[in-house]
Amino acid sequence: VMGGIEGVMFSGGVSEYVYGREGRNFGDLGRRFGDAIGERLAAGRFPFSLMPAGECIRATALGASEYSVQLSGNTVYVSSPRELLPRKNLQVIQPSLMLGDTVDPSAVATAIRNRFRDFDIVEGEAEVALAFRWRGAPAYTRLAGFARGIVEALPRTLAEGKPLFVVLDGDVAQTLGALLKDELGVASEVLAIDGISLWDFDYIDLGRVRMPSFTVPVTIKSLVFNEDPRVPEVHGGHQDHAHEHGHAHGEGHHHHHEGGHHHHHGHAKDR
Repeated sequence: VMGGIEGVMFSGGVSEYVYGREGRNFGDLGRRFGDAIGERLAAGRFPFSLMPAGECIRATALGASEYSVQLSGNTVYVSSPRELLPRKNLQVIQPSLMLGDTVDPSAVATAIRNRFRDFDIVEGEAEVALAFRWRGAPAYTRLAGFARGIVEALPRTLAEGKPLFVVLDGDVAQTLGALLKDELGVASEVLAIDGISLWDFDYIDLGRVRMPSFTVPVTIKSLVFNEDPRVPEVHGGHQDHAHEHGHAHGEGHHHHHEGGHHHHHGHAKDR
């Protein structure tokens, strides 16, 4: 027996059976293999004790992936942390959208609908994370048009009270979340975080809000063949993998918007 080993943990699809999180048969050897390991552990025939796995990547295909953890900016909007966090394996879709000086809600809605169609996803049937690149000033009129476009694109999601997840790279998440909930009257729970750049084919896990920084840890699972090797740093060039990094924002950070709107940043909202 090897010395100095206190225990073992399992990851991947087989680990779901070892830890008793999955009971379905997917037509491969996964369940039989996981059950066999579990039986040996239960009978004390394994030389090491089983340790809990804090993070598990379920899909075997994600073995060929980049795996990184980032911290959101602290200008997050989380309408109900208890309802929304943590979340695992949210599929990311990134609508193709160029934001001009005026943001047209219809153009935003069309871009979102087109991305659902591209991925053969029926809006309202599955939880997804909508990822956007925010460009330009965080003016109230632009953000309001952006928020209206999101609402217009997600009728089934909102009608059925399913949660809404929005991830942005620009520092506008708190204001966007407040517009969706307070001005547009979205009844669904809303999570909007910023400081994170995502791409199509990414999957993310969202951890609980960290105090006192008011940040959300985001585990990003990016398929490596999503990167075009002919173009340097197309995907992931901005990330430092396998460690955490945050965005520094002042505790008293504010945005001032046209129309007299004023939102304080840096707090996760619970109801």
